[in-house]
Amino acid sequence: MTTVDLTPMGDQLVDPVDLPWVPQAEGVWFKPLRLSPVSGTWTNLLKVTRRGVISRHRHPFPVEAWVLQGSWRYLEHDWTAGPGSYVYEPAGDVHTLVTEGEDEMVTLFSMHGRIDYLNDAGEVTFIETAQTKLDKYLDYCARHRLAPLPVVA
Repeated sequence: MTTVDLTPMGDQLVDPVDLPWVPQAEGVWFKPLRLSPVSGTWTNLLKVTRRGVISRHRHPFPVEAWVLQGSWRYLEHDWTAGPGSYVYEPAGDVHTLVTEGEDEMVTLFSMHGRIDYLNDAGEVTFIETAQTKLDKYLDYCARHRLAPLPVVA
C-alpha cells in the first residue's frame, strides 16, 4: 500500500483533470479534491451514470453541494437539484439519493464529516469517512500503477 504524507497541504491547486474517477459503487465514481482524515472532512466530485435510487444515508454533519451536470433529488424532499444548484444539508438529515434524466450527474460535494449509509430498516451498513475515501483512492492508484496526487489536507 502506498504511504501518504499527512502533513497539511497548504495552498494547493488541484486540477480534477489530473485525478482518476475512483469507483465507489455500481455506476458511481468520485474524484478526491481534498481529503482530511485529521479533521474528518473532504471535498470530492461525485459522478453517477446509472438511474434510480443510489443510496439512503444520514449526515451527522453538514454537507454542501454544487451541481455541475445532470440532476438529482431526494425522495424525502420536493425539489430537484440541477446544473448550477447549490444544496445545503444540515446535520442529522436522512435522505435517499435518486438520479433521473438522460445526462450523467456530476456534483461537487463538501463533506463536513462522515456519512452513515442505511438499509431499509434504518440500520447503518457502512460508514464513509475521509479516511475510507483516502483508502479507496490509494488502493485504486496502487492497482492501476498511478502516482497519487497530493489531496490530503
